[in-house]
Amino acid sequence: MEVLEATLRTRGEVTFTSREVGRLADTGTYILNTALYYALGLASGRYVDTSYEPTYVEDTADVTSVYVSPAAPVSGTTPNYVTTTYNATSDEYAEVNYSAQDDPNAKQNLPSYGRRRSLAHGTPLRFFVISRNHAPNKLAERLPRYIRLGKKRGKARLDIQRRSASKQTGKFQLNHPIGAYDYPDPPEGNVITKSMKPTPLVIQGDYTGEYIRIDRGDNDQVCFPTGLTFLETKR
Repeated sequence: MEVLEATLRTRGEVTFTSREVGRLADTGTYILNTALYYALGLASGRYVDTSYEPTYVEDTADVTSVYVSPAAPVSGTTPNYVTTTYNATSDEYAEVNYSAQDDPNAKQNLPSYGRRRSLAHGTPLRFFVISRNHAPNKLAERLPRYIRLGKKRGKARLDIQRRSASKQTGKFQLNHPIGAYDYPDPPEGNVITKSMKPTPLVIQGDYTGEYIRIDRGDNDQVCFPTGLTFLETKR
């Protein structure tokens, strides 16, 4: 069998608010698959959201046979960052435009200031696309070569390769992140997790059972449990 390996390279700043420390909004080193499904065009949400409730499960109901892993830094590389200071400039998605007589902040001076730390231009991250029903070459043709990500809709380029993979059974170690809700069985040991919103990640863990081993050459192998489904335990 074959799977797709995608290398994402940022083209400019890409900003997520992975954590907030005082007035610093910090972008982490992982990109959740909750963002990648939309960026790749595999899912689409509502243009206007008035409920403020996530709809990831509903939006991906038709693509459960395609698993997109979270993106992680390419091994041997260090993510590049750029820090921007803003002052008296709103950093919100949208502004409420009040009439002059109804503006609750009319007599207040409320500047918006702080710093944001973003992934800088040229930062490489890697993720995998595993399909149960689609031919890898057809799926590769469907995926875009440029995508938009993050709060500021930063641009990134995708370089996609087809990788040979095989199904195995036995003990194995997960060595690429998956969503904590994407697989029903917890790791047996050597667990490394990362708390993120809206879904935490399992970075590493020992498992026993059926798994997919992806051969990247030079004895470099990536292992995933079989049957991964985006937000499986939430469906």
